[in-house]
Amino acid sequence: MNDDSRLANRGTTDPLAEAEPGASQSGPNRSDLEALKDGAAMMIQAGNRVAAMALLWSAVAIDPTDLAAHRRLAATLASGGDIDGAAEEYARYIEFMLPLGEVGRATLELSYGASMIGSHPALHEAAEKIVTSVRSIVPPSGAALAPSAPVIKPSPAMRPIAPARAPVEIAIAGPLPTPRLLPKVPFRFCVHADGDRHWMQLEGGTADLVPVAVRVVGADDNIIETRLCIPLAPGDKGHAPTVENTEPGVAWVVVGIPNDVVAAIDAGQPAPYGFQAKVGDEWFSLDLVDTGCRLGRTRAKSAAS
Repeated sequence: MNDDSRLANRGTTDPLAEAEPGASQSGPNRSDLEALKDGAAMMIQAGNRVAAMALLWSAVAIDPTDLAAHRRLAATLASGGDIDGAAEEYARYIEFMLPLGEVGRATLELSYGASMIGSHPALHEAAEKIVTSVRSIVPPSGAALAPSAPVIKPSPAMRPIAPARAPVEIAIAGPLPTPRLLPKVPFRFCVHADGDRHWMQLEGGTADLVPVAVRVVGADDNIIETRLCIPLAPGDKGHAPTVENTEPGVAWVVVGIPNDVVAAIDAGQPAPYGFQAKVGDEWFSLDLVDTGCRLGRTRAKSAAS
């Protein structure tokens, strides 16, 4: 029995099957998400598990809290024998639920994951995090409660107006500081095709430059798209093939790219769009390296790194 049939048969025993927490019902990303899930279903039916997993990874990158994409990915991993990967996917989903205050949903998903793959260390760790979240609901013993009504304090006495001072000579400012050279965030990328659409999967960042989001910038600095990054665990190689003289990335993200960007990459020409990563409160340009990975399409020419 595959994951979709399990979802359909659980019925009232699985409240999460009726509502996807965190998934928007509309918006610019919703159609992309549905297209990826539909494409993954077709790949599974065609027996192409690798392509299905790539599409499902892209789907959870767009919406990490989408229930259907998450469960299909976990089921695909488990059916391929990667029980550790499936357990990590259940744990990832639970960790996304807890900061949203969805302790109940996280608990239900833990129960669902345990029923699918049984006992696993990743699920035990997720259970401990749920327990910690539940305990944080109740304040510690002896903690003072906040007053129910605001405390009105008397207005401070007004300071007397100081007498006028004699004019002071203004010192001439020194030389301006040297402009700061902005760093570039290293990323390697793959290009995936889904019919007439293309997706760029980026993996990168460093310990000093940890990206939290990536955006696509068009002409006149118009923001085309912004996506949040998903952290990569230490030792996780990710999907993108490694490139010589590059360090492992610390985060990954999937963004949609127009056909003219793909054509420019294949021709080794500068792309008509720019890419930036947010590190802290600042946006920096990307130092892109093409891995040559072209899942779902035939690459016409070698792209320049």
